[in-house]
Amino acid sequence: MTQATRATPQHARTSGVALVAAFGCGALIALQSRINGTLSQHSPRAVIAALWSFGSGLAILTVAVLLVPRLRSAVRDLPRAVRDGRLRWWQCLGGLVGGMLVAAQTWAVPVIGVAIFSVAVLGGQTLAAIGVDRAGLGSSGPHPVTAARVGFALLAVAGVVVSSLGHGVGSLAWLPVLVTFAAGAGIAVQQAVNARVNRAVGQPLATTWQNFLFGCVVLVGLALGSAVTRPGDWGWPQGAPWWAWLGAPCGIAFIAITAWAVHELGVLLFGLGSVAGQLLTALGLDLADPGVRPDIGTPVVVGVAISLLAALGAGVAARR
Repeated sequence: MTQATRATPQHARTSGVALVAAFGCGALIALQSRINGTLSQHSPRAVIAALWSFGSGLAILTVAVLLVPRLRSAVRDLPRAVRDGRLRWWQCLGGLVGGMLVAAQTWAVPVIGVAIFSVAVLGGQTLAAIGVDRAGLGSSGPHPVTAARVGFALLAVAGVVVSSLGHGVGSLAWLPVLVTFAAGAGIAVQQAVNARVNRAVGQPLATTWQNFLFGCVVLVGLALGSAVTRPGDWGWPQGAPWWAWLGAPCGIAFIAITAWAVHELGVLLFGLGSVAGQLLTALGLDLADPGVRPDIGTPVVVGVAISLLAALGAGVAARR
């Protein structure tokens, strides 16, 4: 028996764990969206909720960096990795995408609604992942563009679209849709470069700290721009439930897990598992909310089922 053959069962088990992790990351996205959305409803400006989510996350990670020697060493290794060629400078800017996505959310959701926003983000992410994998931007190198990969990606997008039909989208403002689609495509790039950063420094939380740092830079810039162009109240959110302040732990867990799992699965397969987790969790959260439950119809359930089928099919194809 060859070494490669002996390694295959272990690789299959690792891929299975990574696919479960991808599903969990999607669940974290849905949970964080509900948390941050609730906090935003109690804030005079939506950007305040985003700043809290990123800022508190950066504070938690900075304390961890100061207290944990291995993590502190990994953060110090980031500039060294750029200098000695293990990383390119632009591969360290993945956190900018997170800030841009939040910016797109605060602008586009009031115009096109949460359902179409989710469709545009996940559609851009899933389709861009094919090109990202083919170009080898991630740490696992290039992945071939096969008929199965394209087919399951398109099936996942179809599932998201079908799930949105139950919300009655009406007429669409296409500029916010296109901007949101581009932000979703940026997420695929972010996941790929984060995997490379994690391989270079060996600590997912160091990669996460870097993402939160640059995400905060983007949001602070947007907040300053908002203060200049639209003066008004900047008070803290009032009357929000206690759990609405917990968006940061979801973001920390999501980025840290992603930095590891994308290397094992590639961007496309990870994205498919994430889509399934996000839709299924969002469906559960909506069913648990008495105010939203009446809007859950057959199209939403069918769309979730299609996306789950796409994720499972892609997982089987990848393991073969």
